[in-house]
Amino acid sequence: MNELFSARAKELLSQVDNARLISARRNRLQKEMQQAGVAACLFFLPANIRYATGVSVMDVHCLAASERYCIVAAHGEPILFEWDAAVKRSKEVVSDVRNALWWQYQGNHGKELIRQFVNETLSTLKELGVNRTETVAVDRMDQSALFELQKAGLNLVSASPLTDAAREIKTQDEVTLFRVNGEIGRDMLAEFELAIAPGVREIDLLGVLTNALIRRDGITLFTRLVSSGQNSNPWGTEATNKKVEVGELVALDTDATGYEGYVIDVSRTFLCGDVVPTPEQRRCYSLAKEQLLAMRQAVRPGRSYAEFASMIPPLPEAFRPQAYECVVHGAGLMNEGPVIYQPWNENNPHDKFLEENMVLCLEAYVGRDGGPCGVKLEDQILVTRDGGEVLIDYPFDERLSN
Repeated sequence: MNELFSARAKELLSQVDNARLISARRNRLQKEMQQAGVAACLFFLPANIRYATGVSVMDVHCLAASERYCIVAAHGEPILFEWDAAVKRSKEVVSDVRNALWWQYQGNHGKELIRQFVNETLSTLKELGVNRTETVAVDRMDQSALFELQKAGLNLVSASPLTDAAREIKTQDEVTLFRVNGEIGRDMLAEFELAIAPGVREIDLLGVLTNALIRRDGITLFTRLVSSGQNSNPWGTEATNKKVEVGELVALDTDATGYEGYVIDVSRTFLCGDVVPTPEQRRCYSLAKEQLLAMRQAVRPGRSYAEFASMIPPLPEAFRPQAYECVVHGAGLMNEGPVIYQPWNENNPHDKFLEENMVLCLEAYVGRDGGPCGVKLEDQILVTRDGGEVLIDYPFDERLSN
């Protein structure tokens, strides 16, 4: 076990049953498949492969490269097609592991490999009792292979409605792993805040964040959202070589793939230096914190998305043009559903509801169009039977709060 894990993280990890984690996730997926009349899923997206099989290999690389994949029938165990060098390791988790084909950037030989892939896929589906007239769901895959599967007569649909629905509600062990990642997220923020000083570059602070994650068995940051001063308005400027100055705000979004692949997504904004914040900094921070605390209180299972949104204090008109479109998104092995929009947005449904064991990211960004600064605050919340559990309860900067 990683020696940098907090005592609480170590205690939580002792409660995780990996076999139960894998089977419970797959059961949720297969239940969705059965209800939708989908006979099999063909997955290339690393998060879906991990969800269905429990195995992760080169996840960042495989977001762009089609070098490993799996087939999951509506009943039974999955078949994993693995990168040659990882087959032995993956067999420790998955009972049926076979060598994967890969064909990208291989010219005419790649076309032959695609034909082999199609024949192999058809043979595997037949082996699993799936015929060509039944529905097969696919996620993000190389289009050349997708077109050839269609030419072969497979009835293909998108896997997203199935995987989205399955992953939205977390299993017992997923909840525990989110709490473990909450500990890692808190440590990331602590090291980041400690490193803020006049003259430090935004990119150096990004390095601190990355270092804190990787050394605790996290996987990667999937954005580089660290900004200071004017770079924090509008939100979305990724880390640069700009040096932080005394009196500037420093904002970050962790946007991390953490331990066992689960998202660590929390934001804080800090004041650099022992100075008094400006009225504009205080106002932005006050508005963002007000929204965030209202959302914490609004989290309840059974509450409709529309009712939740109605409980959030709307931002003044001057701050709306640059506000986040959504105030809530889900988190799992990736950013996921549900999605809830700003209270002035009419797209929040009355017939969709928060459910126990959803993991929500509550988003608040406040910065005036053309203003000198912006404030980003975000919490990660587990929906419990009684309300919401803050998974990364990192303190606010009280100099800005008061």
